[in-house]
Amino acid sequence: MDKREFKVLAVTLFGKIQISRHPTREQAEWRIRELEAEAERNPRGFTQYVIEPAESHG
Repeated sequence: MDKREFKVLAVTLFGKIQISRHPTREQAEWRIRELEAEAERNPRGFTQYVIEPAESHG
């Protein structure tokens, strides 16, 4: 069975940085909401968070 995962990436001026992996897109979206809320409290420059399908391990 092919298991699909999603990764949360921070996109900065210097490139993409993987933050976390999640088994469902919904969980990845929740993580982005948490990161954006934290960024509002402690701004450290412009960072955009995106979700991409993760490469399969197999």
